[in-house]
Amino acid sequence: MSEKKEMKIAEVKGRPMLHWIGKQPLETVKSFPSQLVEKFNIDEAPQVPTFESLKNNWTNLLFHGDNKEVLSTLLVNGFRGKIDLICIDPPFDSGADYIRKVELRGQKEKIEGEEPSLIEQVQYTDIWANDNYLQFMYERLILLRELLSERGSIYVHCDWHKGHHLRFLLDEVFGSENFRNEIIWCYYGPGSPGMQQFNRKHDNIFWYVKTNDWIFNGEDIRIPYHETTAKKFESEGTGFGGERELADGKIPEDWWPLPIVNRIRTEILNYPTQKPLQLIDKIISASSNKNSIVLDCFIGSGTTAASAQKLGRKWIGCDINKGAIQTTSKRLQNVIKEQVKEIEKEKSKLNLEDKKTFFTSFAHYKINDYDLQIQHNELKLLVYEHIGVKKLATDSFFDGTLGTELVKIIPFNHPLSLLDLQLVKTELEKRKDETRNIVLVSLGMEVKVKTAIDDYNKLRPVNKIRTVELRTDKKYGSFFVHKPAQAEVEIIKTKDKGKVNLKDFISPTIIQRLNIDSKLFQAQIKDFRSQIDVVLIDTDYNGEVFNICISDVPEKKKDFVKGEYEFAIKNKDSKIAVKIIDMLGEEVLIIE
Repeated sequence: MSEKKEMKIAEVKGRPMLHWIGKQPLETVKSFPSQLVEKFNIDEAPQVPTFESLKNNWTNLLFHGDNKEVLSTLLVNGFRGKIDLICIDPPFDSGADYIRKVELRGQKEKIEGEEPSLIEQVQYTDIWANDNYLQFMYERLILLRELLSERGSIYVHCDWHKGHHLRFLLDEVFGSENFRNEIIWCYYGPGSPGMQQFNRKHDNIFWYVKTNDWIFNGEDIRIPYHETTAKKFESEGTGFGGERELADGKIPEDWWPLPIVNRIRTEILNYPTQKPLQLIDKIISASSNKNSIVLDCFIGSGTTAASAQKLGRKWIGCDINKGAIQTTSKRLQNVIKEQVKEIEKEKSKLNLEDKKTFFTSFAHYKINDYDLQIQHNELKLLVYEHIGVKKLATDSFFDGTLGTELVKIIPFNHPLSLLDLQLVKTELEKRKDETRNIVLVSLGMEVKVKTAIDDYNKLRPVNKIRTVELRTDKKYGSFFVHKPAQAEVEIIKTKDKGKVNLKDFISPTIIQRLNIDSKLFQAQIKDFRSQIDVVLIDTDYNGEVFNICISDVPEKKKDFVKGEYEFAIKNKDSKIAVKIIDMLGEEVLIIE
């Protein structure tokens, strides 16, 4: 790890400037603890991913954690000015919960009149107080500017909700002179017959650069001229530019009519807000070169990583949502497998330089140590149930009430921080008539927070703050030890061969979400594999990092995992580990 743990951030000087309550530019950042969790198609990966450790032997990087912490860690670890392309699809402040429809594999029959194949799972919540959203995006744009190379570009995907605000923020952070285009992605779709306005069928993509020497590969994205246009300019004396230009086609306009993913059957992953590959392909082809590093810190379904992988770019992705990490990991495993097959098929035709353009491995890291292997939204439901919090449906900031107190649930992937505390204070300042005290529920808190709360409470007759730390709380702290999925796995090992047989699997979370008795569920589910999304096997597990040696990711929704696996083992002392991930994203690790 880099010895330099902190780094100063350059001052933002752009104009115009947008102001909000609690606006605070970043001045310094620090590196956060990173843990190597998994690796795919690679023998070795650095315990701490620094630019120096990767520049001569690149491995793509997938981070699970708060992207502010991930970006800070990248900065401190040598990635400042090393990213040629940033492509992000951040929250839109749409005021909605985004739901993924989860289907049990191969299950067509109904259970007690219900569709067992459809389980709705909240993937993430996009509900913000205005000032919180602006500060959230402001901090991350500042970090992204620091990571961007001198020839780099950033594309920010948004829509009508906050597009006008984001444009101001981008002007301030990157400079209005570095604005290149507002790209309009337009698409068709059904509308409501009773709608009292025009249907909104486009998204905005703002393109900014770092300097006036940006990468742009116009030759790679040309499209044919319309037949009428070509004929018009083929005639002599038009001054159009000659035969070559006509044959090569034109650089596209900044409006792109492309279908949404739901109309592209081969791409559907049932992940909310998934974007089509064709959209991202065009951006990556135009604004990055072979060997460029492409970064997406809101990785979602992994479209940016998949596109970068196919186009021979290096990529870094991160997301706070475990479902996004699992979706991306599974997707990239399949992309890389197909890529490796093609490389093997064409290896006789490829020279050494061609082969270097393929980066067919990735490593999965976890930033900070606050992940409970359950999504935050699932944990919030457990908080409501076990602590007795009554959910507030109409409050965009506080999550509920506990008796006469207001409750704020801090995301479980990081400790309660001074920034979290400041956001609470800012919210209370806007509620002058609010007399209730506040409960902050978290897994733990930073050292400075307790003193800050004590000082705050001394000055407040109302709105006093208390905390519930679940990792240490004797009354409530045991609730998050929920009943995990259970698996019966047979692991057989001989001198040089290993065999894994899945005997049985049951996910209490799936049963609970279907609201059905476990005995009835097991009686009507003909194949237990319907609950399993992915099976991963490490044939030489070291007890710390899971090396994905065998990856069973069914291509189609109706397909089951194989359930039986035979493989060679390195030596008789090798430990075999099996990771089973159910359809809701919960993991079970079985070690021989």
